[in-house]
Amino acid sequence: MNETSGSSAWGWVVGVVVVVLAGAGLYFAVASHRNRDNADRWQDRAETLQRSLTARSRQLNTRTTALNKTAAALKRSEADVKTLEGRQRQLADEKAKVEDVRGALEVQAGSLARLAGEQRTCTTGLTELLNRYAAEDFEWVDANAAAVGQACEQAQADFAALEATSGGG
Repeated sequence: MNETSGSSAWGWVVGVVVVVLAGAGLYFAVASHRNRDNADRWQDRAETLQRSLTARSRQLNTRTTALNKTAAALKRSEADVKTLEGRQRQLADEKAKVEDVRGALEVQAGSLARLAGEQRTCTTGLTELLNRYAAEDFEWVDANAAAVGQACEQAQADFAALEATSGGG
């Protein structure tokens, strides 16, 4: 019984070991198959994500290029605006100078108009004075000679003053 029961105990042990090893082999085979399936699915996902990443990278590069072009155009526009602002300031300065000259010309034109009127009064007075003198109307000549002389002196003084302020020409 010892030998038989030892053999049968060993038989049972070997049987259990064979069953355990077969079960472990089956478990590892199933686990290995699952792992391979999972690895294949992850590989497919990785390839899909890689394609998506590549497409997004191309799209990003395209948009970056467009943005860089727009930024360069904006920079040029800003430079143009600065140039235009400078030109606007120049034009404003020029306009102010023109307005100053225009104002001075208006004053000068007014002075010239006044001076022309004074000269006309002087000339008309002198003509009348000569005509009356020729007609021997000495009473009229005596009565008006001082006024005609004063009108001519005023015209001459105003002309000299205008000539002095305008630089003689």
